[in-house]
Amino acid sequence: MNKIIQRHATKWFVCFALALVTFAAYALVARNGFIGFDDPLFVVCNSHIQQGFSWSAVKWAFRTFDSGNWHPLTWLSHMLDCRLYGLDPAGHHLTSLAFHIANTLLLFLLLHYMTARLWPSAFIALLSGIHPMHVESVAWVFERKDVLSAFFFLLTLLAYARYVELTGKQSLKAGLVYGLTLLLFVFGLMAKPMLVTLPCVLCLLDYWPLRRFRFPLKSQSVAVFRRLAFEKVPFFVLTAISCVLTFLAQSQSRSIAPAADFPLEARLAHLPVAYAWYVGKLFWPAKLSIYYLLNASQTHAAWYSETVVGALALMAVVTWLAIRLVTKEPSLLVGWLWFLVMLLPVSGVIQVGDQAYANRYTYLPYIGLLIMLAWGLPTLLAKWRYCQAFLLAGALLAATACFKLTIDQVRLWENPQKLDEQALALDENNWIVWDNLGWVFVTQRDLDKALVCLRRATAINPLFYLSWGHLSRVLYGKGELSEARSAHQTALLYAPNKLELYDDFGDLSLATGHFEDAITNFQSALNLAPDQPEICKKLGRAFAGHHENDRAIIQFQNALHLQPHDADAELDLAMVLADNLQVADAISHYRRAIELAPDSAAALNNLSWLLATTSDPRLRAGGKAVRLAEHACQLTQYKKAFLIGTLAAAYAEAGRFNDAVNMAQKAHDLALAEGQKGVAARNKELMALYQAGRAYHQ
Repeated sequence: MNKIIQRHATKWFVCFALALVTFAAYALVARNGFIGFDDPLFVVCNSHIQQGFSWSAVKWAFRTFDSGNWHPLTWLSHMLDCRLYGLDPAGHHLTSLAFHIANTLLLFLLLHYMTARLWPSAFIALLSGIHPMHVESVAWVFERKDVLSAFFFLLTLLAYARYVELTGKQSLKAGLVYGLTLLLFVFGLMAKPMLVTLPCVLCLLDYWPLRRFRFPLKSQSVAVFRRLAFEKVPFFVLTAISCVLTFLAQSQSRSIAPAADFPLEARLAHLPVAYAWYVGKLFWPAKLSIYYLLNASQTHAAWYSETVVGALALMAVVTWLAIRLVTKEPSLLVGWLWFLVMLLPVSGVIQVGDQAYANRYTYLPYIGLLIMLAWGLPTLLAKWRYCQAFLLAGALLAATACFKLTIDQVRLWENPQKLDEQALALDENNWIVWDNLGWVFVTQRDLDKALVCLRRATAINPLFYLSWGHLSRVLYGKGELSEARSAHQTALLYAPNKLELYDDFGDLSLATGHFEDAITNFQSALNLAPDQPEICKKLGRAFAGHHENDRAIIQFQNALHLQPHDADAELDLAMVLADNLQVADAISHYRRAIELAPDSAAALNNLSWLLATTSDPRLRAGGKAVRLAEHACQLTQYKKAFLIGTLAAAYAEAGRFNDAVNMAQKAHDLALAEGQKGVAARNKELMALYQAGRAYHQ
């Protein structure tokens, strides 16, 4: 009994230590912000994500192929973060870190459950938790899908191991656990489709450590093998469905590189090079980059090149060694095949985008290599007298080095500029990173440096539409409108159906009062995405700015049809209706806006103004106007002159003329102090009216 208690105590102490060390390695991630790669487009500026768990947002999550994947569970996790933390990046990062720590513990518990070996399991979980190649999956908010899918992947394996244990003992309970295993697998696929290789991993686990069959197959083993194969059929069916959805998503987003750009022969030649690169980074995780760009030699790789031949030789030697020792140490073959199989979907056979490798792709495949080290290396060195001392020293050295490098990487991710500069130090012709560095300078309001970076990006790759789009934005900001329009047209020439190009240029035009340009671009954007309420609102604002109120009203109504509980759309519609002298309708929509957003100072102020000053006496309500205006002023601590002016008008309508005069005087003085001479003069005129005991009516 004491030994059992001691074993459990040791296991939970290891869990505590793993959690503590992993948290210590990543603790600084809470200081990091969002980065320019994907975070703005898919999280920070994504209206669906920012809605939280509205019904329309949830439907979008299950229907959209945005980001080139179908992963509704990942979208839902981002929505939950926005509901909990808003756009405070610390909360988003801590959620990812929580999943990563949970994955570290689950990996330890899984391996210990299947093998009953404590320290090898702890070693694998520790290195997986603090390896610097995994920083990208944790420190990059958009890569939530890595840690979330791994969470369900490990839960699926745990449930499967439990199912295997129950098989033949408690058939009903085993069936329920089998169903749970399938459900967890579905959740994993809904977080990231890279888990399509999980059924193959289950087959490997059947061989080791679950030992459900052996090679060579005997007559009795063949029957067992058939049953095990039949058992995996539902998993492979789910894999096939996920593959179809992923192919449709990436085809729609045009993420898959055309065969002309990256021929199949070159992809197959690059495959062993990619595997060798990932193996090398396990042991020497230096010179890491956020984006490894494919170069010309990789897109036209030949079988006879020294790099390809060397990589093939490495793979052949490791494969031969694993097969030769399979009877003595099956973990070597299982770990090697785990690595090969899990990395296959992102190895470049189906090339997605322009990247040759990605650190985040190692999050689950490295478990296979770590299994080889933890179980295979002691077997290979078993006859050496210093084996245990060597292994202990090596484990401590590896853990210390990984811990230090991971902390350094997390700090690097805190500064997007340094992150990009490190990538450019490795490849100065990486136009993707030049573009991103330019955008970093845009966020820092250093347009001159941004211009240099973006011109460098377009010079290296004139066909890269995104750089031209960003360049147009910078030129617009510098007041070079003609060049900005030219850059925008160049971007559209290379990517005529990219929604963000029209949307971004429309935003610029709207913000600077160029309403005709804004209308043109938002109409084009709406043609590409007719179900986007944000674009409808923007087009409505452009029409309103161009004094086309009737067309603006239609767009705001369309936005509300697509997203019925949108306070901003209600406010926009109310303002245009008021400008169109449709006062009763405007009041109705202002009230609806306040119901949806009770602390909207703009809605409170505008409704108060209408109730106090409308020419229709049937619609005026002085008491209500006072309550609304006082709430708006309280929200802004009585520091907004125009809000105080509205309160003065409301007091006058309610017959409180002394209060009206005092508020008008305060609005006048505050406006003068802020240099708002027009507002000050207007309040001076109204003050005379209030002093005469008269309310102002439009």
